[in-house]
Amino acid sequence: MDKKYTILIVDDKLENLQYLHKVLKDEDYDIRATPDAMMALEAAKLSTPDLILLDIKMPNIDGYELCRMIKKQESLKEIPIIFISALDSVEDKVKAFEEGGVDYITKPFEPKEIQARIKTQLQIHKSKIMIARLYEQQDLFVKKIMHEMNTPVSIISLNTDLMERQNGPSKEVEAIKASVKTLSSIYGDLSYKIKKETKEYKISQINLLEFISSRVQFFDELANTKDIHLNLEYNKNCDVFINKYELERVIDNTISNAIKYSKQSSEINIFFGEEAGNTIIEIEDFGVGIEDLDMIFQAYYQQSNKRLGLGLGLNIVKEICDKYGIDIDVMSKKGVGTKFVFDIKSIVKSSL
Repeated sequence: MDKKYTILIVDDKLENLQYLHKVLKDEDYDIRATPDAMMALEAAKLSTPDLILLDIKMPNIDGYELCRMIKKQESLKEIPIIFISALDSVEDKVKAFEEGGVDYITKPFEPKEIQARIKTQLQIHKSKIMIARLYEQQDLFVKKIMHEMNTPVSIISLNTDLMERQNGPSKEVEAIKASVKTLSSIYGDLSYKIKKETKEYKISQINLLEFISSRVQFFDELANTKDIHLNLEYNKNCDVFINKYELERVIDNTISNAIKYSKQSSEINIFFGEEAGNTIIEIEDFGVGIEDLDMIFQAYYQQSNKRLGLGLGLNIVKEICDKYGIDIDVMSKKGVGTKFVFDIKSIVKSSL
């Protein structure tokens, strides 16, 4: 091992402490030992150990209670705790794991077993730390990309609008504007993925006709690049109660996905209203169809015949729908097309 790991042993019997110290002394660990639970907690706060060996049966504060106290400390909660005990019932072992233990070793101790289990848990803990750091670096990297991406996208958008006002509409300007909207949609997905755990998405009252009409208008230029016509129909307008940005992610990702997989010079039908006693939003394309319906909501899933985008859109759609209790029904036939049906009664009947 590259690092000298610190192991804290907590057992009220001195002979057990001495024995465990003897078993581990040749492993090049920094061994700390105490028979007192509160002293162990304070010692861990002062200098965080890499692993704790914790006896269950101790006076005043038993191992289960000490484990709970450790897990409540933000700086200590990730420390792997291996319970050591003469108790050998299934119930005791289950309770140990429920309290947050990562392993359970029964007395009398087998030296090689103790050494092997400690090495395993230290390696797992090391891997978790590395993964957490990688996620932090990934998060920072994506945030930097988003920051660098936002400014040029805004400049391109402003200048294409200016070009269109000065020179009139053209296929070239329309293609640029469509590409900008694709980038904006990707930006929106990345932003939601990064901020969803920390940002508060407040619910507001949204008129469905106004909202969906605005999203159809937003995607009109992108659809035009493939000569796709977006048809919007409804039989009953209503207000929904949901965060506007989250509803935008659901509708935008479904429409952009429909455009992406539609055939050239086809159409996409968008409907909302009442059907068979339910309030629904329905988006239907006549494209290539979906290869694997069981996989479409998995993050980074992409069809083999269209390796486009990041594969995050429908994963975000599912997350948001689950959050608001919106049921999704997907019907697809290869080479014919795909229909997404959202049962939105949960957000129609909700209130602010």
